[in-house]
Amino acid sequence: MTTSEPASDPAPASDPASTPAGNAADAPEPVPSAAPAASESAGEASTGAPASATHPASGAAGGGSSEKHHSDEIPSFRLYGIWRDFLTGLGFFTRLPVPATDQPLAEAALAFPVVGAFIGLCAATFYVLGLWIGFSALMSAILAVAGTALLTGALHDDGLADFADMLGVRGDRLRKLAVMRNSTIGSYGTLALVFINLLKVAALADLALPGQVFGALVAAHALSRGVLPFIMRSYPLARSNGLAVHAGKPPVRTTYAALALGALFAGLVGGPGVAIVASVAAFVVAFLVAHIAHRQLGGYTGDVLGAAEQLIEVTVILNFVSLV
Repeated sequence: MTTSEPASDPAPASDPASTPAGNAADAPEPVPSAAPAASESAGEASTGAPASATHPASGAAGGGSSEKHHSDEIPSFRLYGIWRDFLTGLGFFTRLPVPATDQPLAEAALAFPVVGAFIGLCAATFYVLGLWIGFSALMSAILAVAGTALLTGALHDDGLADFADMLGVRGDRLRKLAVMRNSTIGSYGTLALVFINLLKVAALADLALPGQVFGALVAAHALSRGVLPFIMRSYPLARSNGLAVHAGKPPVRTTYAALALGALFAGLVGGPGVAIVASVAAFVVAFLVAHIAHRQLGGYTGDVLGAAEQLIEVTVILNFVSLV
């Protein structure tokens, strides 16, 4: 996955949309595709073959048939792009065995809150499962937090630990970056993980009711990932290599759409008031983490994004405890 790839949605080699424009004229008996890409219509126009020549059944409609056929293929192409975005996000944020894509992560930023909502739903399922087998609210909360860590491969937990170790070390920017790359977790990182996870468990156990826990987890995971494109778009990179460099920069419209979508999920599960407060709190936490990283490191890294996700997640859950 490289950042030099175009922002458009390339189709797989086996998809009919990837057929070169000139092949339509070479095929002896063209077969109409269920969802051809827009480039095929352009190819027919360049070779001088009208739509009625390729699709005899639609010849009676004249020029209008070509426009109708073109309008039918656009939704299928967009649906493919949305599905690819979701698979890209799911493959990065979870350990689920999903098909790999060649799409840069930043181009799939709109799917971040959707994947987050899915992770929150899985976490709520772990909680309900705990209650169903007879666990207390506290034990079920531990099961939900532990199950989420397994699902995500503790991706963001590792970033939080490295970020905390960076804050605890003395030295210049290069020294701090070296500490963040060290696979060993120090005392600051350990304490950060312990405190964050204790707060999550205690907050979920305090909510207790499955409906409230469901709303808190879905909103927290959707908002915490929906805000990440803002950091990726607004701040420079601290390194010239690494995970964040390969992820790229999300487009402006996608950045704000991801923010809005995360807030929408929070509103659906918690109501307008909770959504507004939680969204503002998430944005403030993201700004503070990114600002600290910018001052200490000169920009953000993948670990900074992980730390922001964890801190936003626990902040939103605590907001649900105080507001719901």
